[in-house]
Amino acid sequence: MTQTSDTPARAGSSPERKRARPLSREERRAAIAAATIPLLVQHGAGVTTRQIADAAGVAEGTLFRAFADKDEILRAAVVRSLDPAPAVGMIDALPDDDLRPLVTSLVELLLEAQRIGMRVLAAAHQVLDPTRPDPAAPRGEAGRGPDRGSPSGRVRGLHGAHGAGVDARERSATAMVEAIERRLEPHRDELRVESSVAARALFSLVFGNALPHAAGGARLDAAQLADLVLGGVGAAVATDPSP
Repeated sequence: MTQTSDTPARAGSSPERKRARPLSREERRAAIAAATIPLLVQHGAGVTTRQIADAAGVAEGTLFRAFADKDEILRAAVVRSLDPAPAVGMIDALPDDDLRPLVTSLVELLLEAQRIGMRVLAAAHQVLDPTRPDPAAPRGEAGRGPDRGSPSGRVRGLHGAHGAGVDARERSATAMVEAIERRLEPHRDELRVESSVAARALFSLVFGNALPHAAGGARLDAAQLADLVLGGVGAAVATDPSP
């Protein structure tokens, strides 16, 4: 008998499952780069391709169908780590609160983002070091290793990756400052300056505090930074630095 739509399926049979759409090369690259970021924070540039493949849920061979080599994976992870969307989402999701708790929460969030960013960028300096041997670069006449004077190879890759990283950092900073401004704007009557100025001051103070050469000593904690953002350092500040 021919089975109709009303005829029960045979015992043991199961509905046909739809296969997931295969990822495009760009989607695969993005997924691998995203999976690499936590590994960079944990292991630095010493992370292995096996660890990356396991984290991304793919075979090692898949990595090298999406990327030329491990360094290219790490460069992609560094640039992706500068995507401001996750941090902006967390800023937007902070609960509505009084000004001081809100500023403290913003400072804590930025400190954590900065901590992760510093670990990733430390690994990036290792990845992009132009003195590291590069097996893909041309070899000198004596066969002693890559020709570091060549305008191609790693040096060219270094400049390209550095430029992309600088652009990404600038876009990330701008997006995060704009998100901070949006959160401070409802409290504009409690601010001595425009919310845009307060947002830039908060961002600059937190990120400057995390740089040893800029902080000039022990780093301030979140409560100290929040207090400085809200109160400044003067006993009675009367000037308005807004443009």
